[in-house]
Amino acid sequence: MRRGVADSTPAGASGPTPVGAELIASHYVARRWMLTSKAARPFIHLLCLHVGAAAEVGRPGKTTAFTGPAIVWLPAGSAEWLEVPAGATAELLQLRAGVWHRYLPPSAEPAYLALEAAGGIMARPVEPDLVTTMSRSIAAIAAEIASPARSGAASIMSAELTLCVLRFWRLFAGATDDRDEEGSSAEILTRFRRLLEERYQQHLRVSDYANLLGMTPDRLHALCSRELKRSPSELIQQRLVKEAATRLEAGTVAVKQIAFALGFKDTAYFNRFFRKHTGEAPGVWRRRVAARVRAGRSRPTLNFADWP
Repeated sequence: MRRGVADSTPAGASGPTPVGAELIASHYVARRWMLTSKAARPFIHLLCLHVGAAAEVGRPGKTTAFTGPAIVWLPAGSAEWLEVPAGATAELLQLRAGVWHRYLPPSAEPAYLALEAAGGIMARPVEPDLVTTMSRSIAAIAAEIASPARSGAASIMSAELTLCVLRFWRLFAGATDDRDEEGSSAEILTRFRRLLEERYQQHLRVSDYANLLGMTPDRLHALCSRELKRSPSELIQQRLVKEAATRLEAGTVAVKQIAFALGFKDTAYFNRFFRKHTGEAPGVWRRRVAARVRAGRSRPTLNFADWP
């Protein structure tokens, strides 16, 4: 058994590393791995089983068995342990939920959002050649994790992880098209909210979000208006206002610094934007909140439904 545990974190990440890789070689006795973690962000796992290999995942009261060649996606919390019998060979990717996307390029956003939102175990029997290809990518990731100081380690990990994710996502892309409209709408809105939570400081347009979600702006607008009673542009603006109000209430950081941190290049525009949605300039809002707190009164309520 060969194991890689990342010592470095990609730019912008914090806390434990987002990606781990483990190569499970043939062995004489069954082995078990615990898949749970006490960390704030749990782990997602991608299991690659070779021809003739078997594995079982489980949690109290429920076990599920798989046989290779197969690829299995295990969402965070879907299983507590993995058991591989003697003689089996496999690879295991470990991905920290909500963080591992930092290794992916923007072009892989649709795959990341779809897989991150998966609510249950997804398993698919595949051709042996695909297992071989996936196993090479996972082995390459493990090698780079083991030697993070080598030139280009992060770039190679990013490339190989992207290939793994896109290949697996493609296996299930067709199944998504067959879901009923209600289920598809709920999933799309969940992905939109998650994407907006990660990108609101970039001031993307509705068309940009629609493109990342693989749909037209009109369809995204229709879904948000029907299900959330707000347009996508309103949701985007409200997320920014909510974050601005939170930062203004939290401390004494200058309004100019808050504006720049939220992606506004012009403080005057930020002031107009905040006033439009709250009725007050940022400085006035901050002073009023501070006065209410000193008087033991509740904070003011924004004049729109909180995000999300």
